[in-house]
Amino acid sequence: MSHSLRIVAGRISDFGFRISDCRAAHFIPHSAIRNPQSILVRALVACVLPMLAGCDEFPKPDRILLDTGTGPGQVIYPRAMDYAPKTNSLFVVDRLARVQHLDRNGTCLSEWQMPDWRLGRPVGLTVGPDGNLYVADTHYQRIIVYTPDGKEVRRWGSSGTGPGQFIYPTDVAFDDRGRVFVSEYGDNDRIQVFDMQGNFLFTFGSFGTGDGQLMRPQSMVIDGNIIYITDSCNHRIAVFDTDGKWIRNMGTVGSGPGQFRFPYGLAMDSRGRLVTVEFGNNRVQWIDPDTGASLKIWGTGGREPGQLAYPWALAIDKSDNVYVVDAGNNRVQVIRY
Repeated sequence: MSHSLRIVAGRISDFGFRISDCRAAHFIPHSAIRNPQSILVRALVACVLPMLAGCDEFPKPDRILLDTGTGPGQVIYPRAMDYAPKTNSLFVVDRLARVQHLDRNGTCLSEWQMPDWRLGRPVGLTVGPDGNLYVADTHYQRIIVYTPDGKEVRRWGSSGTGPGQFIYPTDVAFDDRGRVFVSEYGDNDRIQVFDMQGNFLFTFGSFGTGDGQLMRPQSMVIDGNIIYITDSCNHRIAVFDTDGKWIRNMGTVGSGPGQFRFPYGLAMDSRGRLVTVEFGNNRVQWIDPDTGASLKIWGTGGREPGQLAYPWALAIDKSDNVYVVDAGNNRVQVIRY
C-alpha cells in the first residue's frame, strides 16, 4: 500500500505528530525545509527512527466511556466521579448538575438533576459505607445524601464559617470509626469532621501555604488513621492523621515526577498506591504514599485518546481500573497500571 507524504508547517500530517516532537527532528535542519527534493528523505527518516529509538506515541487508554451530549451516557464537562463497590458501578456528575449512575461500560442505569444549579454545580461525589451517594453541593454550601437511584435521604450545611457551615465544599470521605470528613475552600480552606448524622465534631486546617495549612483542598483519601488531601493551589498532597494532626506534605509545584500542578482527583488502589489527576499538567500520577515518589505518569494535554484536557477527578474499581474524568473532552478514559 502506498502513501503520499504531505508536509505542512513542520507537520507530517499522515503520521499525526510534529517533527519537533521526536529526536529524529535533529536530522532535518531548518534550511532543508526549502529543498523539496531532500525533505522527503529526511521526513521518512523522521518517521522511521523514532520507532527504533523509542519515541513512542502517548499511551492509549484501555477504553473510553461516555461522549458529548445531554442524553443518557453523555456528559457536558464532567467534574466528579466515584465507584460503588457493592454494585460494581459508577456515579458521575457534570456541569449540567446531572448525576448519572453508570455500569462499568458507561451505560446509564439512572439519572437525576440536582435541586439547584444556577449558582454552580457539584465538584465532589463519594459513595459512603452505607451505599448512599454523598454529593458535595459546592455552590450551595451543603452536603446532600442520595440513595443509588436518586432519592434524597438527608442534607446538612449552610453558608458561613462556623461549625457545620461551608463556603465551597469539595469532597466527602469516611474513616473506620464512623466519622465523615468534608473538605472545603473559600474563606474556610479546612476539613470539618461530622458523625454519620451530620453532627459537627471538630475541624482542622486553615487557609495558607504553611505546614498544616491548605489552599483549595479538593479530594481526600483515608487509609487507616491517615488522611491524604490534594492541596490543589499549594500544588501538593497534604498528609494528616484522622484526628487532625499534620504529618507532612508531598510534592512541589512543577511538571516533573513527584511534582504537581493543581492536583484535583485522588484515590488509592488495592496495592496502597495513591493515584492523582492533575488539572494543570493534564496527566495522572501514581504516588508512593510513604515517600511521595512518583511511580508512573500517564497522559499529556490534547484531544486524542491517551490525551487529557482539564481532568478533574478519577475513581478506581476493585480490579484497579482507573476511570479518569477527562472534563474538557467530555469523556472518561479507563487505564491500568
